[in-house]
Amino acid sequence: MELRSRDSPLPPFFAAVRRRHPDIDIVLLSAESSVQVARVPASERQLANAFDLITGTATRLWAEVVDDGQVPDTRFRFGPDQASVTVRARLSARLDGSPLDDLAVALDVSGWEVGRRRDDAGRLFARRRSIQLVASYAEATGTFVVTVTSPPMLVGVDRARELARR
Repeated sequence: MELRSRDSPLPPFFAAVRRRHPDIDIVLLSAESSVQVARVPASERQLANAFDLITGTATRLWAEVVDDGQVPDTRFRFGPDQASVTVRARLSARLDGSPLDDLAVALDVSGWEVGRRRDDAGRLFARRRSIQLVASYAEATGTFVVTVTSPPMLVGVDRARELARR
């Protein structure tokens, strides 16, 4: 790999980024240095395990915060490309007050990385390993929604269509 000086010309997009953010170092890799990783399709057992893990995680967290006996709506959804799927569990309820602080504590105790945007008090984001959680509370309607999502799993285009349509 060849390193260029800071003054060497960049492609137009990166030149604009450098003009707006001169304090950021930009490193461009040549096309031949990119690595393609061969991905192996997920087995039926891996799909079932992911489904159970996401369902169980969502159920446990919901029970810690709301505890209304609700079971999540868990489904396969299309992943970031047409040959992959993710597992998504979703729960919702109307509540009198925001449970986001209680959920943040429960997540933190369980080893999740929890974050919130400063300008958005009604949303909570969390990650543990490769599992993601998004929770929101709409004060005007009292609607509380929790969505837990697995990482994408490669299954092939036809299998992804089959799983997402179930």
